[in-house]
Amino acid sequence: MLKLISHITLGKWAFDYVVNVVVNQSIETLTDTCTITIPRKLQWNGAAIAMGDSSIGEEPILKRGDKIIVQCGYDSVLKTRFIGYLKDIKSGVPVTLTCEDSMFLLKKGSITKSYPARHTLKQLLTDIIPAGIEFVVPDGADLIYLQPVNYTKVTPAKILEELKGDGIYSYFRNITENGVTRPVLYSGLAYWTNRKERSFKFGYNIINDDLTYKRAEDISLKVTAISISRDNKKIEKSFGDDDGEVRTLHFFELTETDLEQYAKREIERLKVTGYYGNFTTFGVPSIEKGDVATITGNQYHPDGSYLAKNLKIEFGIKGYKQIPTPDTMINTTTGK
Repeated sequence: MLKLISHITLGKWAFDYVVNVVVNQSIETLTDTCTITIPRKLQWNGAAIAMGDSSIGEEPILKRGDKIIVQCGYDSVLKTRFIGYLKDIKSGVPVTLTCEDSMFLLKKGSITKSYPARHTLKQLLTDIIPAGIEFVVPDGADLIYLQPVNYTKVTPAKILEELKGDGIYSYFRNITENGVTRPVLYSGLAYWTNRKERSFKFGYNIINDDLTYKRAEDISLKVTAISISRDNKKIEKSFGDDDGEVRTLHFFELTETDLEQYAKREIERLKVTGYYGNFTTFGVPSIEKGDVATITGNQYHPDGSYLAKNLKIEFGIKGYKQIPTPDTMINTTTGK
């Protein structure tokens, strides 16, 4: 039987025991979160990890803003599953630590800046992202032009949130190179092209699922496409089912004809036959949001590869599990 192991570094301290860890990742939100539950009496060199003794003037070891690295795994193999910062400490039995990824750093500071003319996404990020935070704008997206805008006393995170209204997604991903894992801010279309593919099979490493296999003709969807011109005039076109789930796309300087084509293509892309919902698997193979989950082994439905939109990671006394939510199917196979 595989042995569960963990290693958590928080500030200058480290410990290898937790009651529970829950990590929530999503390409749809700026911030990934991590909740860690530890015993109230957990100590480091005789001092309380989370709760100091006020009667003797003892302060807690852990404080808001401490950097945290969470590693989980089996036997002797650890995988970094979260890098971020301590946001809150909730006392009680046990103690709960609430953490945010590196977006925590971008929710500070105040930016006042004017862009009187069109400017590129890459230029904007270069201006607003603090030194020391690595960011990536993929090929093509670095030439995205943004409309003139004024920012007054806003945080970098607020600006990134506003960009999502223009169809530009921003989030951190953990990148591992030469055995070292670091957070990198991505900004561009929904999915980063630098992704891994992981295989999951019914009856093997899919241990539970809430997946529904839907046919394209049974999916109700409405796509609204919006284009903004240089003089801020707006063209809006909607296609699909009036009572369907609404997806909104934003573009710049498209003609009405081009806008219709983009909207129709998006409906064709989203209204596809495939799995909807989520599934539960073991801690390996590890998958991250934005990766590709290849799902096989269902005798009734074809195999297929799907981009992972959301991911929940659970580690603790009840085991080590991952719960991915498949999104867009990027290819299908008919083999079993």
